[in-house]
Amino acid sequence: MKKKFLKHIRYYIALLVMQVIGFFVILSFSGNHDFQIIIIIISTIGYVTWAIFHQYLEHNLTSKIVIEYVLFGAFGIAVSLIFFK
Repeated sequence: MKKKFLKHIRYYIALLVMQVIGFFVILSFSGNHDFQIIIIIISTIGYVTWAIFHQYLEHNLTSKIVIEYVLFGAFGIAVSLIFFK
C-alpha cells in the first residue's frame, strides 16, 4: 500500500495543490457568491479531469470509474449550491 501511494505521490500532490488554491480563492471572494460558485465548478471540473487522466495513465479507466467521478463531482457542486445560495 505504501509503495503504491509513493508511486502516485506526484499526482496526489498536484491534486491537493489545485484544491487548496481553489479553496483559498473561494475564501478570498467571500462576498461574491456567484464567483465562489464558478470557482467551485472550475475546481470540480479540474478534480474530475485530473482523476480521469490519472486513471487513464494507470490503464484503469473504465466507464464505471468515469461515471463515479462525474457523479461525485456533481454531488459536490450540488451541496455547494445548497450552502452558497
